[in-house]
Amino acid sequence: MTHERAAILVCAPDAPAREAVVRQLRRRYGSDYEVLPSASETDARGRLDALQSDGRDLALVIARAGGGDPAHPLFAWARSLYPDVRRSVLIDWGSWAQSETARTISDLMARTLVDYYLVVPAREPDESFHRAVTDLLHDWERASGRVRTGFAVIGDPAVARTHALRILLTRGGVGADAVAPTSTQAQSLLAGTGAEYTGVPLVRVPDGRILRDPDDAALAAAYGLTTSLPREPVDLAIVGAGPAGLAAAVYAASEGLTTVVLEAESIGGQAGSSSLIRNYLGFPRGASGADLAQRAYQQAWAFGARFAHARRATGLQLDADGAFVLEAPPAGDVGPQAQAGGESDGANGEQEPGSSVRAGAVVLASGVSYRRLAVPELEPFVGVSVFYGATSVEARAQEGKAVYVVGGGNSAGQAALHLSRYAASVALVIRGAALAESMSQYLIDELAAAGVGIVTRARVVGAEAAHPPAAPLLERIVLADTLTGEQSVVACEALFITIGARPHTSWLPPAILRDKWGSVITGRDVVVEGGRLAWPHDEPPAPLESSLAGFYAVGDVRRGSVKRVASAVGEGSVVISSVHQHLGR
Repeated sequence: MTHERAAILVCAPDAPAREAVVRQLRRRYGSDYEVLPSASETDARGRLDALQSDGRDLALVIARAGGGDPAHPLFAWARSLYPDVRRSVLIDWGSWAQSETARTISDLMARTLVDYYLVVPAREPDESFHRAVTDLLHDWERASGRVRTGFAVIGDPAVARTHALRILLTRGGVGADAVAPTSTQAQSLLAGTGAEYTGVPLVRVPDGRILRDPDDAALAAAYGLTTSLPREPVDLAIVGAGPAGLAAAVYAASEGLTTVVLEAESIGGQAGSSSLIRNYLGFPRGASGADLAQRAYQQAWAFGARFAHARRATGLQLDADGAFVLEAPPAGDVGPQAQAGGESDGANGEQEPGSSVRAGAVVLASGVSYRRLAVPELEPFVGVSVFYGATSVEARAQEGKAVYVVGGGNSAGQAALHLSRYAASVALVIRGAALAESMSQYLIDELAAAGVGIVTRARVVGAEAAHPPAAPLLERIVLADTLTGEQSVVACEALFITIGARPHTSWLPPAILRDKWGSVITGRDVVVEGGRLAWPHDEPPAPLESSLAGFYAVGDVRRGSVKRVASAVGEGSVVISSVHQHLGR
């Protein structure tokens, strides 16, 4: 799509409503978007076809629906031509009280035909109308990859590290252009820098420097994130910046506790890779996991929480004063990179000081990671056409492909739904007989509406590459029936795996009681399972406290947690009252 201005299509048969919407859109967005009015679905489809033929971009479709208006096919047609387009049904002010309007909106959203609704402007200017439009356009801009930050990853898509770098940048909220090493764009970016592509990916940063396959710490430093640990003791150290850890950081910092958050990978944790979370309180249109995480990160930062990015906790001790000493050695040298126009390997030879932090209390919120399938044939494809989790970076690359998602939970459902925007076909592979055992009903309904296939009582047991294998590109997978063992081979060009949950707790000392899966035992279960040896104190442990007083576990890393973002946020919020009590003692 090369045209400067993307289009906004407004389709409504009633002239007053159509003209009110078009007038306000042109006044507010006319310099950046072309607003196209249409009085009928037939005319609107013709305009969409013309836009597609001219290589034009489409950002937003606003159309009437219900009451006999044939707008449903228009929404479906727009999405088939433009997978990233935002779609909104137009309703009159006050009509939400009518049962027919409510059913129409619910039906359209359940069938994934619209993102939300817009109310016909009631005044000029109508800022409520514009706020909703701006949110939709913002979503489209991010989904379509039009955000330009100045970062670019120059690398072979058949190299796993190329994908990993783009995912890290995207999860960090900056994104990056994908540039083929042999393209004219790559030649232009590298011209005059002295850098050459030699088989490992390069990252071009906004000031023109070229980083050669930077490690996570160097990449974080390149877009302005701190990686150092505070030298002075803090009240609270939080391990993990997923929903639970970020919530704990917001409440701790807002209540005056000196707080540092250690995050080994990306802000948002596992939830940060979710393409759309529809059932989180206060976000009626839904929000991407990355967007939720970035908002929470900025909120915690504004309250004064400090963040040490690319820092993985590796050990925990108690000092003579009873304070916690959390070990987290630097992930890499992250001093100043090269000068503008130069090339750097992400290190300058100056070792960053500080490999531990001292804290009065610790909140563990490190979450879990997806379990890897024990299928050796998959290993050559990991990071190229086999992925653990799903991100928007990889979803867009699956256009026209046959894709399978392994898993039956909400993460798998969200991944499959997002992939269905681009892939030729998407199917979920689950071991059980039905989805309802572990997935929210709204997702089940949306998957059915989107045409996502469900392969029940099956597991992946093998994989095959294209012949001749020019690159580690997946072509087929082998499925086995979990009851009979019968095997079948199906075409599969990309596999996304979102199963199992392994907590990050192997680094913890024996004093912290865990179950056989590694989940931290908290609250009264510490005494029930460990007895007085595990908890020798007179006062019982706090609800989220581990067997080591002052050490708390929240979110998915805790045994018995509810695997939902809202639950993790709740635990991260309420644990701070216990932290206050411990510090007071």
